[in-house]
Amino acid sequence: MSRYESDIEQAITHIRLEGLSKTYSGGQGVVHALDDIDLNIRRGEIFGIIGRSGAGKSSLIRTLNRLEQPSSGRVRIDGVDIGQLDEDQLVTLRRRVGMIFQHFNLLSAKTVWDNVALPLRVAGTRPFEIERRVSELLQLVGLSDKRDVYPAQLSGGQKQRVGIARALVHEPQILLCDEATSALDPESTQAILALLRDINCRLGLTIVLITHEMEVIHEICQRVGVLERGRVVEEGPVWQVFGDPQHEVTRTLLGTRQHDLPEDLVGRIRPQAENEHSLFLLDLHFTGASLREPDLLAIAQALGPRSRLVHGGIDRIQGRALGHLLVGVDGREPRAAILERARGLADHVGGLGYVAAA
Repeated sequence: MSRYESDIEQAITHIRLEGLSKTYSGGQGVVHALDDIDLNIRRGEIFGIIGRSGAGKSSLIRTLNRLEQPSSGRVRIDGVDIGQLDEDQLVTLRRRVGMIFQHFNLLSAKTVWDNVALPLRVAGTRPFEIERRVSELLQLVGLSDKRDVYPAQLSGGQKQRVGIARALVHEPQILLCDEATSALDPESTQAILALLRDINCRLGLTIVLITHEMEVIHEICQRVGVLERGRVVEEGPVWQVFGDPQHEVTRTLLGTRQHDLPEDLVGRIRPQAENEHSLFLLDLHFTGASLREPDLLAIAQALGPRSRLVHGGIDRIQGRALGHLLVGVDGREPRAAILERARGLADHVGGLGYVAAA
């Protein structure tokens, strides 16, 4: 990287993790929750952190507002090492970094309005300013008509909207989301993700979101880091990580989005007798590396008039087409010849990453 490129990267970096590690000591010995993590999170982006249970996601996000103190390494926000802040500076930092939680953390004895207003009251904000700010936020999250309602009377999605409004009361520059949709049904999840996307666009917040759900990353994030055993094993734009995953953990997590071969096709590509006619199935994998769309006509011309699409699908992420198409070809033709023609498609079909026999 040139000095110019380095200066540009530094200018757009909002959060920088440098050699970040966190260990815990307990009855079972030392646990390395985070292990030498380096990450740049850019100003104004929605950055996703995904990993399996126990990968270190919650430990990582809690270091960003010093709810967790790293064992080693640094967290820099706007170039400032937050590990060096004193108590007063830490209070100021936490007002700049809002956080929403999986289980809402609302006070059941207080109304929606009081739950949102509480951080402002603790900070000694003047009553008229509290009224203005809380009213604005309840309108932003679509709960103006629920201001006098108690949490027990709200749905899960509405409770999370209260949590989001409360996280925004101090007009933060960063919003941390700790499994913010894990306790919600699919419809509420979609509504909350749409709200977070809208907040990101309107307010220009940097959002860091941790989850174990690939669909959440797909729906809202621009870039993603994959965490495993406290280490970042893969990182990049969402379209790139989804389209051409490099690490086994990423492929495992993505497996929940990919479909197994239907049973009726299994029998056709694995005939019972040697002389029984079979279907030769090609797996065409589109990585999104090209902005061109998959060209079905070029595929048909290369594989012959008897070829046909039998399974799979193309998804769109960040304006790029990626996915798998399973194409059936007459199995009586030599398979080596079919594969050779199919692999020659890469120069003519946008985003075609690899071809294999399914």
